Amino acid sequence: MLAMKEDARNADPEVTETRQRRRSAVQRMESLDAQLQKLRTERRALLRTLDEISKHEARRYRFVDSVRCAYCRGTGIDSNSKWGSLCDCPVCGGAGKIAVDPPVVSCLRCSGTGRERGDLTCLACKGTGVVSVREDATTCPECKGTGKHPTDLYCTACKGQGIV
Repeated sequence: MLAMKEDARNADPEVTETRQRRRSAVQRMESLDAQLQKLRTERRALLRTLDEISKHEARRYRFVDSVRCAYCRGTGIDSNSKWGSLCDCPVCGGAGKIAVDPPVVSCLRCSGTGRERGDLTCLACKGTGVVSVREDATTCPECKGTGKHPTDLYCTACKGQGIV
């Protein structure tokens, strides 16, 4: 009896048409899901590319003779000293500015802060936040411009500058 009812439903053109519409709707949804995943992957890749471009744009050459001390943020005072405001900045000696040889770019190792791991002076820029480079400098082939090796140590080829 049950088999006869199923045969009757299968023979009904409306049921068959409804099933076909459902199947095609499911197939379209699966296709749209695949397209969405592809777009999300492309979006992630574009965002990574934009991050890399903005990182390189931030490292434009600056032709200046002196820069604000990155370690003390131009105050001339060592904010991490246990004696408070009595101590001069160890990088600029209390001047707040540092003489540099142009052109300079921001330091990759410390991101221009002059500090590493808290209050340690950055080894790549020596606390200035910038590094002097040649005008014809190119991206370091060893670290590909990051200034770091996978071991989280600075690149020895470019001395953590990302440029050779």
